[in-house]
Amino acid sequence: MKRWIYLGFSILFMIGSLIFFFVEIDITLAIEDTLAFISLFVGFALLASSIVIITIYSKQQQINNLQNRLKAWTQLSYHVSQVGDELFNELPVGVLVFGEDEDVKWANNFAVGVFGQSSIGKHMSDISEEIPANIHEGIHNFTITVGKEKYDIIYNKELNSAYFFNVTKREEIIEKYHNRIPAVGLIYLDNLDEALAGLDVSEQSTIKGEYLGIIADWVSEYDGFLKTFSDERLVMNVYRENLDRMIQDNFTILEKIRDVSQLHNVKVTVSIGIASWDVEYELIGSYAQSAVELAERRGGDQVVVNIQHQKIAYFGAKQDASATHSKVNTRVNAQTLKELVDKASNVLIMSHIQTDTDAFGSMIAMLQMIRSHALDKAKIVFDIDRVDATVNKVSQILTSEEPDLYEYLVTSQEAARMMNDNTLVIILDTQSPKIVSSPEVYEKAKNIAVIDHHRSSADAPFDAVFSYVESYASSTIELLVELIPFYSRDVLITPLEASVMYAGLVVDTNNFLNRIGTRTFEVASTLREYGADPSEVNLWLRKDKKRLMEINKIIGKVEVFLDRFAFSVCDEIYSDRVLLAQVADEMLQIDGIDAAFTITYLDKETVGVSARSIQHVNVQVLMEEIGGGGHLTGAAAQIKGTSVHEVYLNIKHLLDLEYGGDGEEMEIILLEDVKNRGKADEVITVASGYGNYLIKNKKAVIANEENLAKLNQKLEDQMKREQQHLEVMKQLKKEIDSKSVTVSVQIGHDGKMFGAVTTKQIVEAFELQNQIVLDRKKVQLVGEVNSVGIYTATVNLYKDIEASFDVHVVEK
Repeated sequence: MKRWIYLGFSILFMIGSLIFFFVEIDITLAIEDTLAFISLFVGFALLASSIVIITIYSKQQQINNLQNRLKAWTQLSYHVSQVGDELFNELPVGVLVFGEDEDVKWANNFAVGVFGQSSIGKHMSDISEEIPANIHEGIHNFTITVGKEKYDIIYNKELNSAYFFNVTKREEIIEKYHNRIPAVGLIYLDNLDEALAGLDVSEQSTIKGEYLGIIADWVSEYDGFLKTFSDERLVMNVYRENLDRMIQDNFTILEKIRDVSQLHNVKVTVSIGIASWDVEYELIGSYAQSAVELAERRGGDQVVVNIQHQKIAYFGAKQDASATHSKVNTRVNAQTLKELVDKASNVLIMSHIQTDTDAFGSMIAMLQMIRSHALDKAKIVFDIDRVDATVNKVSQILTSEEPDLYEYLVTSQEAARMMNDNTLVIILDTQSPKIVSSPEVYEKAKNIAVIDHHRSSADAPFDAVFSYVESYASSTIELLVELIPFYSRDVLITPLEASVMYAGLVVDTNNFLNRIGTRTFEVASTLREYGADPSEVNLWLRKDKKRLMEINKIIGKVEVFLDRFAFSVCDEIYSDRVLLAQVADEMLQIDGIDAAFTITYLDKETVGVSARSIQHVNVQVLMEEIGGGGHLTGAAAQIKGTSVHEVYLNIKHLLDLEYGGDGEEMEIILLEDVKNRGKADEVITVASGYGNYLIKNKKAVIANEENLAKLNQKLEDQMKREQQHLEVMKQLKKEIDSKSVTVSVQIGHDGKMFGAVTTKQIVEAFELQNQIVLDRKKVQLVGEVNSVGIYTATVNLYKDIEASFDVHVVEK
């Protein structure tokens, strides 16, 4: 404060001196000048000294502040040093410092505790393979596993060091949460009512009971909840961890249902759709519904699993589809389709790229169905450069002999100009948007109807307003001809048009050799009644000289793999997919060949595969593995960004895993029942490839000394347990045989019971009165208990051990 007073006084004195210097005063000039000069000098001196004093003081204050801060930091540095030492050496934070050669140069105490003292000097891959794998991929934040513990790693590239923290508890919580995500499954028994219709009521009840019992036991095995909402439809709930177990076990329920069906000689399979998402139950249920519908469209006898953030997975589908719908179903679909046509402003009919005779005949059938009640409402989308050679030839004959039909053919560009929001687009013989014949029309379509006979895949257009997919059918023509009598009685089919449809039937069944059923021949008979000429069809389907030479040229490169699979691999471009199918069909005629594969380029960037087989080999599953699809005995795939050789090796690898390889054999121990191979715990000899496939899928282990010793010990222990269990069951039989149970029922005024006594009531009363718990599924009654009296109940305890007791039914 004083420095500011001194400065103020100096400024005032300076101002006074200036006034005294410049203002005239009545004294002698010498004295005046002298005084003015002195006062001015003193004023400047005071001002200068004030400025100097203030400056020096400010600097001194800054120095004092710096000295105080330095003193504080000096006192703090000791504590900071201690904290740093504790952080590096005591706190649960690991530090690893690597050299340029990726060896561990230094590790703090925590890191040494995790990786061991010997970790220093080792290569980072020696202490954990996950660390270099992630670092080399440019991932600097990741989680590794060391023993039973999990650690988050943060890698500093500039310092070439890694810091890590134990996150085991967090990961356990995440894993537990993941394991507890709900899964909803819908279970449909395919063709149950139709298959059992010819049996008496007693047999129907017994067989249905077997199916439901097997399903209940299977769900119970995975700690699930099961609820029946009709004889052939059930819903189940399980946790994700148990769904994962089902997947690992490859859904054994499929095989068990097939075994019961074979035992009773009925065509019943099971279709299951399961969804597991971390969303509301309503959404999970809708996903499960879509999954089971997809399973049915693919022909049933399979499981479709939809798990969040995972590709839809398929299991089963080991048998070809069987007819599962009645004439009622056909009539309903025909009426629904007709209603959609009536509501539409106009209709466009199209199929898939490289349109074949099945697709072309189906489009003609659909056109004539619509013309029967709406003459000029429909058009066929037809681009001559997007059809195969046979259709090209047949279309010229058709438009020549029936010129009025030409008026109903439009190009994709013309069709696109006709479209509005009320246009109905009917897509035939495909469900994949990737291969429609007219992408221009498909992309503009607001209302889509689909009719197809191929097994559905995950990329099917599920947003269709109408979908009629029956994979049991031999061809789309088969479905259309079945629809005609229910659609309209006024549909007119000319003999030439019927011949085109018949050609489609012949092509898709390979001249009635593949995927045929009784309805296929019924449709063929109907087409003959329309005037179809098989001899004319044979002329159309004959191969010209050039085509025959091309087929022979490709077949000339045939190679046989595993003595049963034929391959023809060609690195030339063949855009005609029908040609590839014809080559595969020809190779399938070779004696001993179970499946044939034609592999060529379709264009410079796309490899095409056509696969054909007999019933023993499911080529659909094989083609789905490489991104394609189709039927059990006929499938195809188109793969971009690869070579024919890579595709060839990939298919060989898949076949080798499934069916064995190189003629070598190996002994394995089965961990579960494998159809046509053996039962669980049996030692069998199989081809090495098939054995490795079973081992990979945890269905078997190699039969080495260690595993054989474990098996023998297991069988011995099992025999001891069985013997002990047998003794217990014998003792239990004695106890049950000496017991009885009384069940009280309400009797009406007419002396009749209300309802009947069930095994559930008997078991509950038996437990209450005798303190013995019985499995109601194993309790049987002779006849129905519907009146008071004494009845005999039997309990199947174990193999041939059966106990019995009296049931006294009395009035309440």
